[in-house]
Amino acid sequence: MMSKPRAWTQHFRRALASPGNLIAGAGAVLASAVTWNPLPLILYGLGEPVWLYTATTSERYTRQMRDERKGAVLAEGRRALAWREQQLAVLLHTTPCGGWTRHGQLPDYAATYARLVAMRDQAAQIVERRHDAAQALELDIVARMDDMLRAYLMMAKERLLFHCSLAKVYPQLPEPPAAAPEPSLLDKIKRALVAPAEPEPAVLAAWQGDARLVSLDDARGEIRGKLAGFARDTQRIPDHDEVYRPLVDVLERRLGELELRGKNDLTMAAQLRIFPDQFEIILHKLATTQADVGEVVSDVKLLLEQTDDTVRFAEDTRSVERHTLVQN
Repeated sequence: MMSKPRAWTQHFRRALASPGNLIAGAGAVLASAVTWNPLPLILYGLGEPVWLYTATTSERYTRQMRDERKGAVLAEGRRALAWREQQLAVLLHTTPCGGWTRHGQLPDYAATYARLVAMRDQAAQIVERRHDAAQALELDIVARMDDMLRAYLMMAKERLLFHCSLAKVYPQLPEPPAAAPEPSLLDKIKRALVAPAEPEPAVLAAWQGDARLVSLDDARGEIRGKLAGFARDTQRIPDHDEVYRPLVDVLERRLGELELRGKNDLTMAAQLRIFPDQFEIILHKLATTQADVGEVVSDVKLLLEQTDDTVRFAEDTRSVERHTLVQN
């Protein structure tokens, strides 16, 4: 197993690949090539050891590396958050969920999410202006609130998927983003010289159907009606029991799964309703001068554990439901 690089090695690599050093080296090469004079390269070569020594011994670079690592984790979380946002947008645009939301049959999760994002940004500004332990934990607090936003999007997605399945609509959601490859030296030079272009947003095909919102009672009533019809046919012609039995078993399991998913759906609906209140409490604590930062982080962590358990249960139950549909 490979050993973990030492701190000075990490500092050395960071200084060597830093935008300023890369630009200085590229400028020295270009100046020497244009003027046919090796002096720029010689001066760069003489100054490079001093630069690298400063990078490997400076406490400032240690702090910068620590902030960069935290920033990289935060950026990765934001990429995952953007994917969840895209999933919600797809559900609201390409399924009947958008119409159900506009008609007040389902909560407006997109609007509430936008409000939560605004409160997250406000919390980040509050922490940034503080000059105590809260500022040192700024990235951690914002990352925790990003995790709460992720949990909100996951639960909203599971609720919308549940109601889509009751209406016999099965959307295809965007796949998670692939992990970003390690940038090459050339990529780092390009990034230092030219700002990357923003990707164009994908065009979504709007839902054109007219599906009604199916209640859990209606879905269960439909299954019970089918089971009653099979029972009547079997009572009239007993030989049909062998034909109907596999489907009857599947429908009976489906009833039990709907019962579980219905209870979990009510739990998620209740938790989604209180998210704005939870964010308001966090904002209030952070805005208080005597706020205990550790207490704020602990509260957010507890909320995350509660929501993650609910989301995990919903995803597991939906996986069983999909397996049942394939068997059916």
